[in-house]
Order: sequence, then C-alpha cells, then structure tokens
Amino acid sequence: MNNRTRVLLLACVSATVYGCARAERADEKTWKENFDSGFSAMQSKNYAGAESNFRNAVESAKAFPKNDVRLAQTYDALGDVYIAENNIEDAKRAYGNTYNIYKQLWNWRNNSVNNRDFAIGLSRSALHLANIACDALRLDEAERLYDEALSVEESVLGPDVLKEQILAGKEKLYRLTGRTSDAEKIKEQIAELKALPSVDDTQSMSWKELNEAGNEAFQSGNLAKAEKIYSSGVERARKPLQQAESMRGLARIFEQQKEFGKAIGKLEQARTLLRGDDHRLELADNLNLSGFCYLRLKQYASAEKMFGDAINVLQLKNRGDADRGKISYEGLTRAYTDEGNYAEAEKSARSKMALTLELNGKKDARYAEDLLAVTVLQAKEGKNDEAQKGFETVIELEEGNPSPRYMLAALDSFGKFLRDTRQDARADAIELRAKTLRAEFE
Repeated sequence: MNNRTRVLLLACVSATVYGCARAERADEKTWKENFDSGFSAMQSKNYAGAESNFRNAVESAKAFPKNDVRLAQTYDALGDVYIAENNIEDAKRAYGNTYNIYKQLWNWRNNSVNNRDFAIGLSRSALHLANIACDALRLDEAERLYDEALSVEESVLGPDVLKEQILAGKEKLYRLTGRTSDAEKIKEQIAELKALPSVDDTQSMSWKELNEAGNEAFQSGNLAKAEKIYSSGVERARKPLQQAESMRGLARIFEQQKEFGKAIGKLEQARTLLRGDDHRLELADNLNLSGFCYLRLKQYASAEKMFGDAINVLQLKNRGDADRGKISYEGLTRAYTDEGNYAEAEKSARSKMALTLELNGKKDARYAEDLLAVTVLQAKEGKNDEAQKGFETVIELEEGNPSPRYMLAALDSFGKFLRDTRQDARADAIELRAKTLRAEFE
C-alpha cells in the first residue's frame, strides 16, 4: 500500500467518524427538542401533542448506544401519556419496552451509581406493568411483577415514594384475592414507612437521632434503609463508642440476612473500639451477638468463647448486666446442647435460672421457663428422679398462667419422658391433658 492510498483511506475513515459524530449530535439535539416539547405538552395536558413528540423522541433515541438510558426514559414517558389517554394496550407495550431495556442494563452485583438508576428504572417499569395486570385481573402476573418491583427497589434502597406505590399495589392485590390479613399487614407497613424519616432527611441529624432512626427502620423490617442509616452513623460518629454501636447495628442486619460471617467480621471491627471497663455492657452485647452468629454456623467452640467472654466482662450483681448475662448463659446452653454435652448445658441453664431467681424470685414467669430447660437436660442425662420432680414443679407453677405456651411445652416433654421411662399409663393421662389444652386454645 503506497502513501497516497494510506492518506486516502485515512481521509475516508476520518470523514466517516466525523460524519457519525455529526449525526449523533443531530440525533441528540432532535431527541432533546422532542422530549422537552413532549414534557411541556404533557404538563399542559395536551396529550395528542405529547404523544407525537415522544414518538419522535423514541425514533431519535434508537440511534443512541445500547447502554444509553434515554430510550428507556422516552418509552416510560410515552407510557405515561398512553395511561393519561386510557390507551392501556399501547401503555403496556411502552412500559414493556422500558422494562426490557432496564432489565438488560441492570446488574444486581454492581453497586455503581448508574446501576442504581437502572434498578430504580426497572422497579418503576415493573410497577407500571403490575398495575396494568392488576386492573385487568391478571392477578398471578401482577403479583409476580409487584414482588419483582419490591425486590429490586429494596436491593438499592430506592425512593420511599416508589416503595409506597409498590406496597399500595400489593395491598390492592391482596384485597382482590381475599387475603385481608395480608393486606392489613401491608397497610401497616405503608404507615410505618410514612412515619420513618427518608434517608435524605438524615443529613442534618445528630448521631443519636441517626441511631434511633436506624433502630426504627430495623424494627419495622426495612433492612435496606436501616443499613444505609447505620452506615451513615459509622461515618458521622464522633466517639469510638458511637462508631461501635453503628457497626453493631450493621451486624444485626447481616445476622438477619443470614450473612453470619459478614456480621462476625463487623463485630470484630467494632470490638477494637470498645474498652472493657468503660463499655462493658456494649462489649457484652457485641460478644453475645457474635456468639449467636457462630452458633448459627455450628462453630461451637467459638460460640462458647464469645458467650464466656461476655459473662467475664459483666458485673452480674447489676440488673442491666444480669439481663445480658442471662442471654450469655442461654447461648452457652444452646451451644453445649447442640454438641451433645448435656452436663455443661445443664450447668449453664442452672446459672441462667439462678440469675432469674436473684432478679425477681420464683414469681417471675421466666422461672418456669428456665426450670423446664434444666429439667429437659436432666432427662437427657438420665437423671430420672430429678427430671420427674422438675416436670411436676413446672406444671404446678404454670397452673395459673393464662398463656398455655410453657404448660404445653412441659406437658409434651413430660409425656415423652414418661414414655421413655415406660410409665405408659401416666403418659396417657399427660398426653390427653395436653391434647385437651391445645384444643381449648386453637
């Protein structure tokens, strides 16, 4: 290839690129003019004009790169026009195009800002399609789309107003399908969501207010919002204790999501900020939560160490300490029981029971619960005389309790114990009593 040929080819390529760039700029200008005109027409309720402008904008946007969201945005705007015109079929097609574009763009593993916008777009278009399906009584399709819209929205902590719209759609769907109790729960969720501050409202909050907002979001089940707020708390904390508490909030979320390893890591990070003397209660809370995470992972030695460390930092003569100590002993009892070490489990259960007696005496309803735990372990150890006496004592204590929960648990465990020790006649009587009590409260 001679130099002249190279120059000509280079000129051709340059002209092509320049021409494409000019065409793209022209498309962008045309798209913007049509889109802005469509928006203005929509605002003034000139739906025919808006439809024409948005249709033209769609044609311009088709020339944009595949990852450009303006085509999806234009289809979405066109769908809104069709809804205003009560042209449901065309609206469904427009929203369907929007949905398909965002579905291709969104990657649930990606945490970028652009990907969050894709997720919100996907959630919103799924909501539009769900509403159309619900109004047409295609209820299975509607439920699937509402669930998808909510799942995607929660994965990126979308706008509260979007979540409210999705929940309102689900409430309507549940009422249409006769699931009144589920609809009432959704209604409560909407009320709780409206009562919570939005994430944007937390910018001016003190750390204390921020932590309370995170706790409220956690208690209402809005884990995505709680995670965002606790993360802000970590960043804005002025004291090590505050930062550690926000980290424990994050760990509670991870534990709820069954990401136990992630929770343990966050708790370890928080413990580096806590001093045993000054922060013993916070340290005990941290260690107890770590212990239960290890317990869920069946790492019993690590769980036992965490619970034991929690007990060691506490001053069990104080009520606040004792309440946390009971949690620690409960964790130890479960860990030893799962390992099959019933003797150590009984010791821990007895220590928990001793704290209950020390705090409130035998009148505390939890004393019967603690005694039942000790008694069941005695039965597992083959301490039959002690176990039988324990079951009889628990049943006697529970005679005046209006809640049948522990009475039924005691009767069921006692009946099994009597079968295992070949006291069949008495077992028949205890099992009949349990059956009668259960029927009374069902």
